[in-house]
Amino acid sequence: MADFASRVIALNRAAWSLRRAGPRPCTLPFALALFSDAQRLPPLEELVEQLPRDTDPVAIVFRHDHLPEDQRLAVAGRVCEAVQARGHLFIMARASLSGADGHHAVPVGSGIRTTPVHNEEEIAAATLAGADAMFLSPVNGTASHPAQPPLGRSRAVALAQAARLPVFALGGMHEATAAVLEGTPFQGFGAIDAFRV
Repeated sequence: MADFASRVIALNRAAWSLRRAGPRPCTLPFALALFSDAQRLPPLEELVEQLPRDTDPVAIVFRHDHLPEDQRLAVAGRVCEAVQARGHLFIMARASLSGADGHHAVPVGSGIRTTPVHNEEEIAAATLAGADAMFLSPVNGTASHPAQPPLGRSRAVALAQAARLPVFALGGMHEATAAVLEGTPFQGFGAIDAFRV
């Protein structure tokens, strides 16, 4: 993973290009999110130490659902400190964590609140719940859900266009798929496999 920092820089550049090419303003401080995955990525604590400094912030969405809850919170606390020390954002998924920059997929939590969505009903629910942003998936085919048909560009763009909140693309996202979405309402993207080198 010696080139992990280079991957982050390249993906972050693509995510910000996607936002800047879009028709809607967005004040969220990140355009790229790394979703943790213990099966498909090296240990997160190792990756965090390789995050580049002096770049636009990247959001690290900490899941690690395979861990018992007490252990998961302990690891999250350490990763949160390391992420923030390098100038990036830590978003805690499915639990509350003091000191996190935001929370994902939980009804309460401080900071930036993001939520996963897959269709119109979930987009409406996220809006009513007061989320700050949503991750729409799967935009493209993805190893996370190989049996689930992707939304495809047209359907994904239509859903993002109808949403009143900032929407980030998720599912099979990398530089090339982000470029295909330029000029649409997407404010950036999240990824897992794209960070592998």
